[in-house]
Amino acid sequence: MKVRYYADAEIREMHNHAIRLLAQLYDDHDITVEIDRIDEQHDPITDFPGEVRHLTPEEVYERDFKRNRALNAVIEQTPSEAFKRYGKFDIAGNVAIVDEEGTVQWASTLPGYADGYGPGAESQTAMDFLEDIAVSPSNRVCVKCLSLLDGDENFCPNCGYNLT
Repeated sequence: MKVRYYADAEIREMHNHAIRLLAQLYDDHDITVEIDRIDEQHDPITDFPGEVRHLTPEEVYERDFKRNRALNAVIEQTPSEAFKRYGKFDIAGNVAIVDEEGTVQWASTLPGYADGYGPGAESQTAMDFLEDIAVSPSNRVCVKCLSLLDGDENFCPNCGYNLT
């Protein structure tokens, strides 16, 4: 399992917070983290424990979201509705869970700077997700089968793995 951040979030503080949480995930839980800088707006990322790539939004969309049935099954919107609105890519600021084969299994659909944006958004924002799993990955992710949970379950609905 890897956690991938699509940088840069529009607001510098949220961007920096996402990078700190990713480093914490790596340090505290030994989870592989990586960054795809698709909208570079802020300072260079140095001293990061994972890979930092520079890609275009088009490359990321083609690789991670387009025709991704696994992702389509676990997010409310289709990937094109969530990440390609009106023909414009809207990916920066989001995070994803990626399996060992490189397939995105889940992605936030509201960027980190949308933290707290409306009721029920907690399971859709990058920052809420990162903050939850930085405390304990089992708060939101069944590591055993990579099924994303909405935060209310006590067990994984896919395999029955107990999360408490």
